[in-house]
Amino acid sequence: MKKIVVLLFSLFLFFGCNPVITVNIEPLIQKQNAKQNPVNYQSLKNDLIEKQIESMTLESKIAQMLLISVDGTSNSENVYLYKDDYAPGGFLLFRYNVDSAEYKAIKNFTDYIKNEYTSLNQISPYVAIDHEGGDVNRLQKVMPHLPSQQYIAEHFSIADAGAIYYYHAKMLEKLGINVNLAPVNEIKTAENLEFLVNRSFGDNKKVYEYGNAEIWNIIRTSVLTVQKHFPGNTNEDTHTGRSVINSSLDVIQDLYIAPFRDVRNLNQSAVMMSHTVLEVVESKPSCISDKTISFFKDNTGFGGLLFTDDLTMDALIKDGYPMKRAILEAIKSGVDVIMLSVTNYIRIVDSVINDIKEDNELIKKVDRAVERILNWKIDCGLVGIDLFSETPSLVFDKQIKYTEEDEDSFNDYYEKAENLWLNNR
Repeated sequence: MKKIVVLLFSLFLFFGCNPVITVNIEPLIQKQNAKQNPVNYQSLKNDLIEKQIESMTLESKIAQMLLISVDGTSNSENVYLYKDDYAPGGFLLFRYNVDSAEYKAIKNFTDYIKNEYTSLNQISPYVAIDHEGGDVNRLQKVMPHLPSQQYIAEHFSIADAGAIYYYHAKMLEKLGINVNLAPVNEIKTAENLEFLVNRSFGDNKKVYEYGNAEIWNIIRTSVLTVQKHFPGNTNEDTHTGRSVINSSLDVIQDLYIAPFRDVRNLNQSAVMMSHTVLEVVESKPSCISDKTISFFKDNTGFGGLLFTDDLTMDALIKDGYPMKRAILEAIKSGVDVIMLSVTNYIRIVDSVINDIKEDNELIKKVDRAVERILNWKIDCGLVGIDLFSETPSLVFDKQIKYTEEDEDSFNDYYEKAENLWLNNR
């Protein structure tokens, strides 16, 4: 409001008392209120998202739910990307995609992926990666060493753990990575030790303390943290076989619900549903089970983004859910993000659409998922809102480029993380 008063005073000095000049300040007041009043802003954001969804084809909505692989690397001269109605919600990087020791090469790669869409005024995809630490580190050449979760819990104080996760999240942010598929928020037991090995923080107390430290510090950045995997794992590797949890409700509350229920700022993070079957709820893999997902939400109060684990894994196929059927079941279950480690997904999208285009209930679930995804993309800066034009609108044409300042900041966080690691060896 002070700015408006200054503006009116300036106009008075310039125009004097000329009765011919009139100034309509109502649009200025509306724009200023939109910035100052979070209720008005959220209402505006919701309206703009609703209009965007109404303008989208069913193909583009389904594609927005997909997290897929990248057909290219940070050393590729050309990267093939599907666009228009098939622009995906996000891209998942594997080690071969970012096998470079040069910050600039990886930053230019993630910028290229996003700019290819925003240059066409399309919704920017997010870039995701698994950066748990230990053996699950796809950025080994460009990032400092990040120990496994088990090592962190055994050798780092909670404060130091929080700091090193913060530094790594800031480095991901500077590399143009928006989503970290971590931490593994599971309690280590005899039933999952062979599968998890060192990927868990440990017992209930350590998962609570160190899991919260990691999640809390990642959400201080623009990077989305994705806790995984609910309900958990067994010693059966879900990449190759069927995993089933046969436990009573009491045990499930203590071992599987508690780590996700007791997270601070729960809804500022996301959660990945695993392929493991929670037998007491339903004999379907959790990531495509509406009953298990409802059970999870009812017992945790979770309202953030829900990811599936990779639907191309053998656990689903052996359970009778090939890719197309798995995607349909995932949509029915109410998840938001469907992970597919494939690059050619056009035929899959078209096939799924043929099955749901006449199903209004499923289309509503797709719309709700896209609404949540766009909400988050606005919050993390991938999509903008123009509050200062005659008609406020979503902004998709943001172009990103490498700067020396960003690289200097990356190097600063690198040094801090490296020193913390060396001090805790």
